Amino acid sequence: MKGILADVNIQGHVDWLVSLLRDEPWKLFWDHLQLPYLRFVDVGLAPNALDSLVWDTCQKEELILITDNRNMKDADSLEAIIQSRNTPTSLPVFTIANVPHLQASRDYAERVIEKLLDSLLRIEALRGTGRLFLP
Repeated sequence: MKGILADVNIQGHVDWLVSLLRDEPWKLFWDHLQLPYLRFVDVGLAPNALDSLVWDTCQKEELILITDNRNMKDADSLEAIIQSRNTPTSLPVFTIANVPHLQASRDYAERVIEKLLDSLLRIEALRGTGRLFLP
């Protein structure tokens, strides 16, 4: 795993989570991971990139995608892509279960961070799981 990629529609929320990760009490864990935090523009993805391209980019570049609403609406939806292309070596996609609650509740944000950090610290064991929900 070489970095974390914020989905375009929740970039501001992930920006906020990363700012919390860079501060106490999470800073030591975040620094240990040494992961760059990236946005679509950083990896050459357009804001309206197809889910299949987002998946391919994340797998090729070894990036963890953090998203909220990419589901199975059509054959190119993220959920359909995960189901058809996921392998035992594929990195999982992290989905924040309740984005509106994220900034409304510090307790919820901390639970998201705890689960994210725990998952990132043992990412090799989570390859092939497809989608993981935070918290």
